[in-house]
Amino acid sequence: MGQVGGTCAPLRSCRTGYACRMKRFLFVAVILTVLVIALVVGIRALRHRPGEASVAQSKATIVVVVDPAHGGRDPGANAEGVFEKDIVLAIANKVSALSVEHPSLKVVLTRATDVEVVSDERIALAAKEAAALYVAIHVNAFDKPSANGIETWVDNTRAQGDPSWTLARALEKAVIASSGAKDRGVRTQDLFLRRLTIPAAATEVGFVTSPDERAKLLDPAYQELVARGILQGIADYVATTGMTPVVSTGTQPTTQAASASTQGTAARSPGTAPKKGTGS
Repeated sequence: MGQVGGTCAPLRSCRTGYACRMKRFLFVAVILTVLVIALVVGIRALRHRPGEASVAQSKATIVVVVDPAHGGRDPGANAEGVFEKDIVLAIANKVSALSVEHPSLKVVLTRATDVEVVSDERIALAAKEAAALYVAIHVNAFDKPSANGIETWVDNTRAQGDPSWTLARALEKAVIASSGAKDRGVRTQDLFLRRLTIPAAATEVGFVTSPDERAKLLDPAYQELVARGILQGIADYVATTGMTPVVSTGTQPTTQAASASTQGTAARSPGTAPKKGTGS
């Protein structure tokens, strides 16, 4: 029943009168205000929701430069129309794609296509990205087709206690375990990697001059095994050393690197592989 006296009837039955119009206006205003507040709160909640992307960003990441050697006009080692530059690029791209399985790592490639990248640009990229590690990928060659297996190289300016040796051993062990290839060990010679002050190593993932190994290196499934091994080696090194992200990457200027290289042979460019295998 309606109210007695001259007071206003309930809102649903209110048709005329200033008081009833004001009640209706205030009712609508309150509803709109509540809706706006709810919308703003909802948008903020969505923007700050800890989804996969924000969770990944909140975690500390280790930047690793992965360097597929050669490229463009520089084919690298080759045999039977198969070029080193193409094999290492395929493996490096797989390393990058598979790195999502290692959220603590951020992989940066020196090249993702068949282009020529000079050594200064590769070194500069490591500095720009504040890389903590540098891993070059090469393919080996020898004049005897019986030579086969995987080996990892460290620049000969790095003493045995240098972290580069630890990185190289972790890479060699993991890539061998993943691929099942012959273990040729960790070796040392003059490399352009001396221009980096971060741990750096070059892995030779097989012999393009070996018919059997060449066939494997052209197989995408085998390339993935090698890529997984490289990633696992990096992850093992990070876990073993307790590495944390770095703010900046130190590199020797080109002039200093050239001066240092006079103590041995000229610093090797990334377009030139480590001296190819001895076959033993």
